[in-house]
Amino acid sequence: MIARSLGSAALTRLALSLAALGATACDGPEIVALSCGDGRVDAPEECDEGEANGSPGRCRADCSGVPAQVTVEGDVLAFMSEVQGARISGATVSILERPDLSVVTGDDAHFRFEGLDEGTDVTLVVEHPDFKTTQSATVRLGSNGVHPFSIQVVPTTIFTLLSGLVPLPLEEDQHCVIATTVARMGGSLYVYLRQGAQGAAVTLDPPVPAESGPIYFDESVLPDPEQASTSIDGGVLFYRVAPGDYVMTATREGTVFNDVRFQCRAGLVVNAGPPLGLLANVEQPDYGAGAERPADAYSNATDALCEATAACVNEDAGAVHYPPVTVESCKAMFRNTWAQVEPACDENSVLRDAARAFYECRTASCDVTLGGDDVCVPEETLFDAAQSLYGACLAAGLPD
Repeated sequence: MIARSLGSAALTRLALSLAALGATACDGPEIVALSCGDGRVDAPEECDEGEANGSPGRCRADCSGVPAQVTVEGDVLAFMSEVQGARISGATVSILERPDLSVVTGDDAHFRFEGLDEGTDVTLVVEHPDFKTTQSATVRLGSNGVHPFSIQVVPTTIFTLLSGLVPLPLEEDQHCVIATTVARMGGSLYVYLRQGAQGAAVTLDPPVPAESGPIYFDESVLPDPEQASTSIDGGVLFYRVAPGDYVMTATREGTVFNDVRFQCRAGLVVNAGPPLGLLANVEQPDYGAGAERPADAYSNATDALCEATAACVNEDAGAVHYPPVTVESCKAMFRNTWAQVEPACDENSVLRDAARAFYECRTASCDVTLGGDDVCVPEETLFDAAQSLYGACLAAGLPD
């Protein structure tokens, strides 16, 4: 009886509501059962793209509308002087997939892009008259976007010198250079630490000619064609690479690595600096995961290291070479690192405690914070051992 007093539109809405609750009706219009991904837009759905629903660039998984909007922000950092050098102002940063978007860095070398669709790909390109035009790896945006997106660019003078250390001419008019850093846990361009995961072998798919690489960087950060795997620097490059899409992978016993995607374009250096390159024991990186992680003793330790780095660099330079926005990028990078530790393989916090002890040691004084490989040696040795145990656990498969 009640139904007969309602208008047809109201009755339809009531039927849809009952259907969503699993109810049935004997009278009135046919009830449409809501099904996300069925290819129909049924109220209260705002969109529905069938089997593609919820996939990158499509409607959300609940069919409620367009993808969420996320942010990408980071810093342009100069090769060999990422931590202690002057910031790079006047660099144009653009998005390859969105040619309508670009920004120019100011004195802090920071950039930010807002309103990007979650689930879409982003490849950044940096242009500056004093640096080799550099393109980043291609990153798929997660629910927290990317913070920080660090881009390592090579001064043209250094690029020319390094080019003379490889066996064959680059032939830049027909090829690109693809480079990355194979990084251990906490590998970063924001603090003065070695970041390489030693002993890893790197490949590209599709394969490139043997003479194109890989060429690994030695401990002195120089390309060595005779070296068989990564050093503590972690650097590796392929050159004379034909334009196209490539996937880079790494292998090392007892270690899992993520894959990294590159779009090779002639004349460019395509570089994935840490932590956006190959990461040891982070199979599926989330470059914004730290945004949701509450502060604790571990992040406090790395926050302190970032702050100490800024204070020491600025004191040494007598200028602001490490501005506050860089400190925030440094902190965010480490929070992402902590957030991606798999608790099942670090049940007793052996890895996290060893990492924390190492980072706390590096804040002891400016001589230590900006020191070389001869400081905090016992702490680093324990940290490396803990990483090996952790990696072996991941490689064997997560415990039940």
